[in-house]
Amino acid sequence: MTTKPDDLYLELVTPEVILYSGAVGLIDVPGVSGRFQILREHGAIISILKKGIIRIIGKDSVERKYNCTGGTVECFENRVTILMDHPE
Repeated sequence: MTTKPDDLYLELVTPEVILYSGAVGLIDVPGVSGRFQILREHGAIISILKKGIIRIIGKDSVERKYNCTGGTVECFENRVTILMDHPE
């Protein structure tokens, strides 16, 4: 699938491996103050993640879920980076 310049792009990484890298339609994460979603054109944000499920819906409409033990998420100009502690 081709990535367009205005797509929401995600990199989900752990200290060992890149778990996901590509265009997405939706990202749902377990923030310390509650779950929240990131869509295209989301405002800039940096947040701490707590234990829970990271849910991604790709541009291919496939839903993917990753167990998160904690980490951080940063969103700026349709680029999202999730630095995740070791996955369960």
